[in-house]
Amino acid sequence: MSSRLRVLEFMVLKAGGIPVFHYSFSGAQRLDELLSGFLSAITSFASEFGERSVQSLSFEGSELLYEQTSDMAMFIFLVESGAPEKVLRAVLRELSERFLSRYRVELDMDVPVRELFLDFKHDVLEVFARYESVMRVASSLGPFVVPTIIREQWEHTSSRGLLDDLHRDFGITATRVVEAIDGKKPLHEIALSLGLEEEEVAQVVEYLTIAGVLSVARMHPVVRADDTRFDAYLDLVGLPRRDYNLLKRASPLCTGEYPLTVVSERIGVTAERLYEVLSKLGDNVQWRLVEVAA
Repeated sequence: MSSRLRVLEFMVLKAGGIPVFHYSFSGAQRLDELLSGFLSAITSFASEFGERSVQSLSFEGSELLYEQTSDMAMFIFLVESGAPEKVLRAVLRELSERFLSRYRVELDMDVPVRELFLDFKHDVLEVFARYESVMRVASSLGPFVVPTIIREQWEHTSSRGLLDDLHRDFGITATRVVEAIDGKKPLHEIALSLGLEEEEVAQVVEYLTIAGVLSVARMHPVVRADDTRFDAYLDLVGLPRRDYNLLKRASPLCTGEYPLTVVSERIGVTAERLYEVLSKLGDNVQWRLVEVAA
């Protein structure tokens, strides 16, 4: 048995390979002291070259993700094959930061007492529950959600390895997508403006949402009440008859109560088609952004 993120075990090693904390989602323990020493030797070698980001190794049909964020400790996940490695990098990094923040004094002990670290189990369960919840949100992202950068969290990442991982996984695409996020454009429009596939943009946004540096909101259209002035405006912009008929069917539902995707489903058109027509209305359509909560 593993967590929903397909993590089997989590272990913390003090510098030198001494295990100080272990949690298993199945109750079994495969990460023994022999493996701990093996990882410690590999990480010491990697550290000589300045490599501190999350690394991975295949091991007996499973995979190890590990990070040495300081000279004090190493943090390890044993995961199932096919686990969401990009997400787990963020999870592992947060757990390592929490652990070091709480137990620096205890880690400095010549012979650390493992009982002192037992209550970290609550942090493990809390962090996993939150990321699993955020993953459910991220997995439901569609082309008509609007991403917004959470500035405080984004600035915090400058002192962590998140941005390095982002660029390693997505390259220049990540930079272009981040620069295009303005809190107003949906994924669909970002992809069009950058000449990218929607899936490419969605992957970057999903990664950053899970990492906690983006919020996402669904688009709820609000069309001005149907009146003489509104009809005159439509005549002025020369809205094609088929667009006009679509708008007439959609307008009663465009009150801000329903997201764009729901309105499009109810009138039997694609969300892309409805968005195209609504976009022609300029200021006569407002977008109520409703944040997707984890």
